[in-house]
Amino acid sequence: MLKFTICFIKQGDHILLLNREKPSWMGAWNGVGGKLEPNETPRESILREVKEETGIVLDSIDFKGVVTWFVGGTWTGGMYAYIVELPSDYRYETPRKTDEGILDWKDMQWILHPENRGIVTNIPKFIGKLIHDPGCFEHRCFYQDGQLVQYECMQIDEDIENVTDKFKLEHFLQVHASFPS
Repeated sequence: MLKFTICFIKQGDHILLLNREKPSWMGAWNGVGGKLEPNETPRESILREVKEETGIVLDSIDFKGVVTWFVGGTWTGGMYAYIVELPSDYRYETPRKTDEGILDWKDMQWILHPENRGIVTNIPKFIGKLIHDPGCFEHRCFYQDGQLVQYECMQIDEDIENVTDKFKLEHFLQVHASFPS
């Protein structure tokens, strides 16, 4: 089982992002999410995290896959990725200060701008697929010396959301990836 969840809350062409005041990714804009608690499913975790970090109570949410990371060729972890579209008449005023940081709506063009250094480095790589593709994907992010050096995307079965055994999950993801040289 992966240890983390992340959600991208969408409304039109904007995504609600959190500028974190705590590690990891302190000072960078990121999705909302966090650690799974003991005996909590990924879906339960993300619904709780969204409520705790934003105050938004969601009735439903779409599972879109996983984001995994590798350091030095070794799989070191990952997170379950979700997306939700808020109705156009839903009002959520920002910027909003929280215990985790500052929440604000960010335009997709800003998120994807090639010179944007304020967003978590892997988000521009996978957010378009998360939003526009109905499939479920693993987004592999390879890091070296703290820098994202390679990104790979592969379609996976949506049942991965319910895999609870670490070894089954690793087999399901086939995490033995080759690190770029």
